[in-house]
Amino acid sequence: MTQMFFDVDVFITFVKDCRAAGINCPIVPGLMCINAYNGFKKMIKFCHTRVPKFLEEKMDSIKEDDAAVKAYGIEYGVEVCKKLLDSGACGLHFYTLNLEKVVYGILDGLGISNDLASKSNETDANTMAAVGSAWARVGDIVKSVYGTGVVNEIRSNGAAVVTMDKWELAFGQKPTAILQQGTYAKAF
Repeated sequence: MTQMFFDVDVFITFVKDCRAAGINCPIVPGLMCINAYNGFKKMIKFCHTRVPKFLEEKMDSIKEDDAAVKAYGIEYGVEVCKKLLDSGACGLHFYTLNLEKVVYGILDGLGISNDLASKSNETDANTMAAVGSAWARVGDIVKSVYGTGVVNEIRSNGAAVVTMDKWELAFGQKPTAILQQGTYAKAF
């Protein structure tokens, strides 16, 4: 399974090079679905992923329109998957980050499913925030320099409202901390 990528030609060349070197195991393409502009930018920076110029220009042109970004994520995803399957890819692996709507749209566009995207429920997407390489959401246990606690709310700026579990105030109350994005991590 490969790292995520957006340039299909790089994957096709990689597979050809592997086959020429005698590497014959299945190579499954790893696909990061485009769900949001900021997530797209974060992941390409985090993974040092090459982005075709036309894709970067398209994303920059629609970055203020969340619905247009998701719609283009589906359109581009269908195009990429068709090209991969036509090139002989043995399967597809989607890095979903717990967001299914774009994946469902891609599957619908490929004819693998029928109207699955309309049944998608991403209501919890607003209660999630990227925490390093893991997502934290309401109800998760996170750790910080102040100890561990349970996430009660994720704010739009990525800050988490956390009920700390190691401290205790008068009458058994647990203190609530507001932890800025980057100062807490999901506890596994």
